[in-house]
Amino acid sequence: MLISLFTAGVMATSALALPAAHPHFAKRNETACLTRDEAKNLVDVYQRLIANYSDADCEKYCSEDFEDWSDSINTFLNQPLGEPTFGSKKIFMEAQNSNPPFPLVVDSIDAVDCTKIALRWHATFGEANLPSKGITVLDTTKTSGDWQISRIYVEFNALTWLRDMGGSYDWEGSTYGPEAPSASPSPAPTASK
Repeated sequence: MLISLFTAGVMATSALALPAAHPHFAKRNETACLTRDEAKNLVDVYQRLIANYSDADCEKYCSEDFEDWSDSINTFLNQPLGEPTFGSKKIFMEAQNSNPPFPLVVDSIDAVDCTKIALRWHATFGEANLPSKGITVLDTTKTSGDWQISRIYVEFNALTWLRDMGGSYDWEGSTYGPEAPSASPSPAPTASK
C-alpha cells in the first residue's frame, strides 16, 4: 500500500511539472508575446499619442476596447479616483484632439512582459517649466497580426504638472506656483477653551 501511495504521488507531481498539463501554461504558449523591438515601437506610438497626437496613430495602434486609466489626470478633471479616465477609444480621441500636446520624453523602458510594457518618462513645459516625472504601463493585444495598445495606466507628479499649467498649491506654509515657492504668512494661533 505504501508503494502505491508513493507511486501515485510521484505521478501526480510529474503531471503538474509538465507545462502543457496546466491550463495557465497552455494558454500562455498560445499567446503571442512582444519582442523587444515590438515593445519599443509601441512605446514610440505612446509617446506620439501624448506629444504629437494624430487620429491615424490612434486608429491604427489603439484597440477597439481601448481605455486610459490615471488617477493623476482624474484629479484635474474632477473625475472619481479609481475609474477610467478615458473609458473608450472615442473619448480618448476627443480628449487628445481638444488638448495641447505635451512634450513627453521617454527616459527608459523598464520591463517588457509577454503583453505588458512598463516605462518611465518626463514632461517639461508651461509656465513653471519643471520636469514632471511619470510611470506608464501599457497593456497590449495582437489583432490581425498587428500589436495594439488596449490599456494605458499612467501616474505622474501631478503637483509639478499643476505648476507647469500655471496653477499653484499650498504646502506647509508655502505657496508653490509657476515661480519658486513663496512663504505664506502663518495663520494666527487660535485660543481654545
